[in-house]
Amino acid sequence: MTASAVRRREVGVATGRLPLLVKAVLRELAGPLVVWIAFLFLLLFVMQFLRGTDVLLGSAVTFGDYSKLAANLAPHFLVMAIPVGLLLAILLGLGRMAEDRELLALGALGSAPWQVARVPIALAAALGAFILLLSSTVEPWGLKQVKQIVSQVIKRNVLGDVKPGVFYEDLTALTLYARGVDAQRGVWTQVLVHDERDPRAPILVLAREGLVSAEGASSALTVALHEGEVHRAERTGGDYALLNFDHGELAVGVEDTLLRKNKLSSPIEELTPAELLGAAQQSKAAGKSPAPFLTAFHVRLAQGLTPVAFALLAVPLAMRLRRARGLAYMLSLGFYVFFYVVERSFENWGSTGRLPALVAGQGPNLLFGLAGLAAMWWLDDRGVTA
Repeated sequence: MTASAVRRREVGVATGRLPLLVKAVLRELAGPLVVWIAFLFLLLFVMQFLRGTDVLLGSAVTFGDYSKLAANLAPHFLVMAIPVGLLLAILLGLGRMAEDRELLALGALGSAPWQVARVPIALAAALGAFILLLSSTVEPWGLKQVKQIVSQVIKRNVLGDVKPGVFYEDLTALTLYARGVDAQRGVWTQVLVHDERDPRAPILVLAREGLVSAEGASSALTVALHEGEVHRAERTGGDYALLNFDHGELAVGVEDTLLRKNKLSSPIEELTPAELLGAAQQSKAAGKSPAPFLTAFHVRLAQGLTPVAFALLAVPLAMRLRRARGLAYMLSLGFYVFFYVVERSFENWGSTGRLPALVAGQGPNLLFGLAGLAAMWWLDDRGVTA
C-alpha cells in the first residue's frame, strides 16, 4: 500500500467519514435495487405466462392456480432477477454520484475508488449467498411444485374442453365422446372412447356413464365407467373380441400432452445440488457421461458468485459515467446479453464434455470478474476524473 493510500485511510477513519460513506452508497443502491428486482420479477412472470398461454388460459384455470404458480416460481425468478437488478442499481446509483461529481468530491477528501467499491461488492456477496441458498433449497422444490400444478391444470383443461356431443381428438391416439357432460360433478353420460395407442388392435369402449377424476400425482385421467362394453379387433386378422362389464376403470394417458404443453418445467433445474451429484454418480455407474449433471451442479454454485462478478465490472463503469440513466440501461442490457451468451456457451460445452464441468460453471464469472478487477485497478490508478 502506498503512503498516499495509507494517509487517505487514516484521514477517513479519523474524521469518521467511512461509515457515512457506506450509508450514502447503500442509500443510492437500495432504491434502484428494490425497484428493478420487482420490475424484473414481474417481467419474468409475464414472459413465462406468455410461454404457457395454451395452458394458463385454459377453461379450468382458477385464480388459485395463478397464485400457487407465482408463489412457487418466486424463488426461481429471484435467482434470475437479483444479479440484473444489482447491475442496474450499481450503474444507476454510482452513475448518478459520478454525474453529480460526488465521487470526485469523495476522492478529493481522501476516499479511494476501492473504498466506494467495497460497499456494492459486499452487497453483491450477501445477495450471492442468498441466491445460493435459494437455488439449493426452495427453488428446486418450487419448480417441482410448478410441474405438478401445471400437470393438474392441463388435465382439468382436458376435462373442461370435452363438450357434450362433440368428438375430442386433442389427445394422442385417443378420441373421446360424451353425449352428456356435467363438468361440475365430473360425470359423462353415453361415453365413447376410441383407443389407437396400439395400432395393430384398436379398442372401442362404450359405457352408459363415466365418472372422471383429474386428481392424483399420475399423468393420467381416471375414468370410472359403468355398464359398458369393450370392442377389440385385429387389423391384420379376423380376430374380434367383445367384453361386457358392470364397472371398469380407464386410464386416459395425457403424457404426450403434458410434455408438449408443460413449458414451465426443466428436470435438471428441479434437482438440488446434492441430487445433481447423485444423478452424476448414477450416470457414471450406468456407463453414461455424468457431464450434464456435473456441469449443472457447478452452474448452480456459480449463481452465487454472479452478483460479485457483475459488481466488479459494473462499479468502474458506473464511476466513469457522465449520462447515468441512458448509459446504464444500454450497458446493463448489452452486458447481461453478452454474459448470458458466454454462460450458455460454456454450459453447452461442459454438458457435451468439451470443457471440464468446473470450468464450464465458473468460467464466465472468472472472466468477467477478472475484467472488473483490471478495470478497478486502472480506475484506482487514474482516479475519478471530472
